[in-house]
Amino acid sequence: MRSLFLMLVLLAQVVAADVYKTVDKDGKIKYTDNPKTEKAEKIELRELNTVPAAQPQALPQSVPVDSINTQQAALSYQINIISPRSNVTIPVGQRDLAIAISLNAELQQGHLLVYFMNGELLEETTMNNIIVKDVPRGTHTLVVEAIDANGRSLGTSPPVIVNIIRPNIHNNALSKPTPK
Repeated sequence: MRSLFLMLVLLAQVVAADVYKTVDKDGKIKYTDNPKTEKAEKIELRELNTVPAAQPQALPQSVPVDSINTQQAALSYQINIISPRSNVTIPVGQRDLAIAISLNAELQQGHLLVYFMNGELLEETTMNNIIVKDVPRGTHTLVVEAIDANGRSLGTSPPVIVNIIRPNIHNNALSKPTPK
């Protein structure tokens, strides 16, 4: 406590100290509280802006941890991707991929379904199904997560693996015949 008082007294002296502006032989401007030349110009500083301390506010009522866990348990969703099936192969002619899910409860106000492919966001929506246009060939992992308005997870589907087949077009240039 004593050291805090001493620091405050020293700080007050620093704040109240005079400030001088000097220019060295190279033309650089320096500000100091201890001028070394007689050419030092005393600077009048503006008054410091201060803001009064805020009045303490009443703290919100605390909620027992058990009730938070109960609320979160009541808000969790069981999500299953029902289409496409896991390990399905999408044929060459099918360009778009429809994703449909089932939920154990109706989606509540402010909650969203977030659709991911290979960990990348596809769409945030309240819809139980979406269509992904022109999915590239390869193996893709689909996951759907329910989130609340603060982005907290309320449930995640098990991953579904989808194999997309696309034609592999090689544009081999025709060899030109060479004269003999």
